[in-house]
Amino acid sequence: MKRIMIITNSLTGGGAERSMNLVANELTARGLSVALVPINAGSADQVIPKCEVYPLERPWRGSLSSTISSLWNFNRLVWAWKPDLIVLNCDLPELFGATVFRNAKLIAVEHSSVPWTNHPPLGRFVRTLLHMRKVTWVKVSQHLKIWANSSTTAVLIRNPLAPLKPFRLNDLEKFPLRLIFIGRLSAEKRPDWVVDIAHKLNLKCEIIGDGPLLNELKLRAERDATSVTFHGHLTNPWEIIRPGDLLIAPSTFEGDGLVILEGMQRGVPMLLSDIHDFRRFELNDSNYCLTVEDFAQRIDAFSTQIQKLIPDAETILKLLSEREISRVVDDWEKVLLSQ
Repeated sequence: MKRIMIITNSLTGGGAERSMNLVANELTARGLSVALVPINAGSADQVIPKCEVYPLERPWRGSLSSTISSLWNFNRLVWAWKPDLIVLNCDLPELFGATVFRNAKLIAVEHSSVPWTNHPPLGRFVRTLLHMRKVTWVKVSQHLKIWANSSTTAVLIRNPLAPLKPFRLNDLEKFPLRLIFIGRLSAEKRPDWVVDIAHKLNLKCEIIGDGPLLNELKLRAERDATSVTFHGHLTNPWEIIRPGDLLIAPSTFEGDGLVILEGMQRGVPMLLSDIHDFRRFELNDSNYCLTVEDFAQRIDAFSTQIQKLIPDAETILKLLSEREISRVVDDWEKVLLSQ
């Protein structure tokens, strides 16, 4: 039986981490030997891994010395566990996989349309090493190309979604309209747009997530007297969502867009930036906006009928059926067992 080691940034933190927790659990349930290796220290996810877990406990945004120490511990673990296949998810796991000493087969997963945004030269070097090691590529969305070598072929395997109870819109009049942002507080996600929109319309805003822009956003909200609640990272961000909330996703680019898909699961009204990465969902034109002013005008126009900004049922069914866990892991088994 092949032994499969899955490397992630952390136990929780984003769509890539949760998706691979789900995949690891389903592979384990099917009798495969699986180990999950989260590199960074952090809290547990809502999806608890049921396979063997070996946390490396590297401090988040750790120093060079802590990274080297984690690389050494990772290689010791690989030699002890003896995986046949190592699955790499996102930038940091790619670095670890490219420098592993054991001659295991590598599978890298492209989760973003613009990976390695903070360290492009390092990213190109890492991917050159992966290419030399004859890595197999998987992409989680049809629109993605393998960065730094767009001609590279990749197998399409979509990220799964955990089955969840749908969000129900009722008693809308009892809840004032609030703007919701869920995601990393970084430039490409444009959380500052959500704060600006809330200020323009004098609406409350709930920011769920963490990242380098947190302090700047707090100062901006305080300066403009905008009603913003910063929740930080939440294992289950949807637990604070209520009827009358509107999800805003103003990203400049996006990978798989799992927050959008999770919002669809719950029937949450949403407005998205008008970018190719979101247009592939094929929502109504009314769900897409180009600028802060465009978002503000759309919200004002639909403020008393935000249920009309819920994607239609046929679109939701089509998109979510592709994410059913057994269907996704069928595809993963084909790739893993063919290596």
